[in-house]
Amino acid sequence: MMTIAVASGKGGAGKTSFAAALAASIGPGSIVADCDVDAANGAIALGGSITRREDYFAGPGYRIDASACTGCGACAGACRFEAIKPSADGRSYRIVPELCERCGACVDRCIARAIGTFEKKAGELFVSQTRIGPTLVHAELEPGEDTSGKLVRKVREGSTALAGADTAIVVDAPPGIGCPVIASLSGCDLVVVVVEASVSGIKDAERLIELLDSMKRPAVGVINKAGLNAPMDTRAKAVLERAGLPLAGEIPFDPALRSVEESGKTWKDVKGAAGDSVRKALASVKGAMAGIARKSDHGQGKE
Repeated sequence: MMTIAVASGKGGAGKTSFAAALAASIGPGSIVADCDVDAANGAIALGGSITRREDYFAGPGYRIDASACTGCGACAGACRFEAIKPSADGRSYRIVPELCERCGACVDRCIARAIGTFEKKAGELFVSQTRIGPTLVHAELEPGEDTSGKLVRKVREGSTALAGADTAIVVDAPPGIGCPVIASLSGCDLVVVVVEASVSGIKDAERLIELLDSMKRPAVGVINKAGLNAPMDTRAKAVLERAGLPLAGEIPFDPALRSVEESGKTWKDVKGAAGDSVRKALASVKGAMAGIARKSDHGQGKE
């Protein structure tokens, strides 16, 4: 089993599109783990149809028993997040779930002991079959929840549970460098850094590369939206070179890439020069995967 993450320092860099193309290129035996649980769109890119779902619980939530509440308002005064509001009848208080940070300060202030806990649903985990073959494991975090790192771990565990010895897991990591990204990249055998050839894209890629260096994750780079600005292309290449990341390929800005996705296919199916660039980058990434697999086999004493 091998796990390959596709990551970018910012949203809109083409990360999900490249991850979908990579999974399609590897074939039906691959699994896609969409770890962008705050804005998952792997099911759109791959044409996912849900076959299994389960609730995700992140810990206790709080609620007020209206029959026990005296209406004193002490709980509302203790809440820094203004999550406790008067009930419609004006005789008690209620907790607004979307605003509650579950700190428990209200419990300490409630003399009537009217505030209790319950197991709070924080999202859903899904397994889907896709129109192009690979299985997709993905999730959605409930609005206002902040346990995305834990849900990412659930997605990773779910994809591993479905994988066989020869399965390639393609992780579509969330953008940026926060906790969900770290959970996505931990333990990956290879990371593909998709660099958007723009000022913000390059700056954010530098931060991501620093994170990968601290995590000791091997990586290669792919420059997307190349050809729009030659100096930006040069700067993107220089960032990868300074970090010692091999350049797997350069994908030009081309409307054909969007068109092929709108037709239900992936970037690997696009025609013309843009398609040639995508396929070259995919072949380079798969070559890096093969090199890692060979090293692993030798390390285990295999011939």
